[in-house]
Amino acid sequence: MPRQSSVASIRARIRVLQTQARRLERSATKGLRAVAAAIAKHGLSRSEVQQAFGMTKGGRKRSPVAGRPVAIKYKDDKGNTWTGRGRTPLWLVAAEKAGKKRQSFLIGVKKTQSKSKSKKARSKKPSDRKSSEPASNQSAG
Repeated sequence: MPRQSSVASIRARIRVLQTQARRLERSATKGLRAVAAAIAKHGLSRSEVQQAFGMTKGGRKRSPVAGRPVAIKYKDDKGNTWTGRGRTPLWLVAAEKAGKKRQSFLIGVKKTQSKSKSKKARSKKPSDRKSSEPASNQSAG
């Protein structure tokens, strides 16, 4: 069972807290006076002060893309989607563990051919490469 505090100890804690509160209020008041003096000294308007402290939209400009929705990049057959940003969703992690490739969930991308076919289509024969080289490199020998 928790120990109960006596009334006297509670009142003592209240006095300590009230003293701390008074100190904080005095220091805040000093700071406000200093700010008010600086505003008066430099002749600043209210809008200038608000801009300086970022209280209005006039201060900092937001990025034009901030807050816009991001296009969905990955989707599965069950309707789960992911934009490709942030942590990988659990449905995609599970699918990858099951052996599926992340590329198979891409939206709007043609399904690519297997690697062996695409490599054959890209590579040139050695004889084709020699014919495209300058003549000065072929005469070394």
